Amino acid sequence: MKLSVIFEEKPKRWGFRGDPYFWKYLQERAEDMELCSPEELEAWIRREHAALSGEEMTENSIVRVEQFAHGGMSSGGISGQWWTEDGLPLLKSRLERT
Repeated sequence: MKLSVIFEEKPKRWGFRGDPYFWKYLQERAEDMELCSPEELEAWIRREHAALSGEEMTENSIVRVEQFAHGGMSSGGISGQWWTEDGLPLLKSRLERT
């Protein structure tokens, strides 16, 4: 089973407009990855965030990633708060159930 399975169901709400694009980006990258531990998952997502934005993901971080900018006030924005409070816990719990 590939890691991308945990990304199939999208959250009902997001932080900023770039968050769904970052989710899709991660899902596509995970299509070639095997399941891993929740800790490895979080470390991987944080590495991907840093590689795209040049910044560490923190609870208070707000970064803009040009490739995720498709219009609107928070276009391309990735919310560190949403990922640390909602996105990461959701994905880790799905991984534990898989």
